[in-house]
Amino acid sequence: AVVSTQSTGNYIVQHSDGSFETDEQKLKDFGDVDDSVFTEQIWENLAYRMPVFEATKILSGWVGYYEYNTFDQNALVGNHPTVPHHYNINGFSGHGIQQAPTVGRCLAEIMCGEDPVVDISNFSLQRVVDNRPYKERNIL
Repeated sequence: AVVSTQSTGNYIVQHSDGSFETDEQKLKDFGDVDDSVFTEQIWENLAYRMPVFEATKILSGWVGYYEYNTFDQNALVGNHPTVPHHYNINGFSGHGIQQAPTVGRCLAEIMCGEDPVVDISNFSLQRVVDNRPYKERNIL
């Protein structure tokens, strides 16, 4: 896939089958892509940065659920702050496949009473209780 990040915050991904994905897709119904978001909001910015896109058109598209926690859109990992022996490892969305091996190991170490190989305290559920969002920047 080819990814182009715009200074406006928009991004577009072209997949190997030629289809495009954008961060601004709005759904009329699950499974329906609103092409106007691309043609009316993104296309002009994209063509400005890469003039070759002036001649492009949408042939097809797809949509899918983007799962994340609504508190800060980041993972929730570790023991539950009020429920003993209840552990969480969720809310990664697209990052899960990248981070799963390390975070899985870290959670296993926490469950065994060990210090994790990597400090994952920023992902603790306690941050939600304490109202301390952990926001990452420049996430696609």
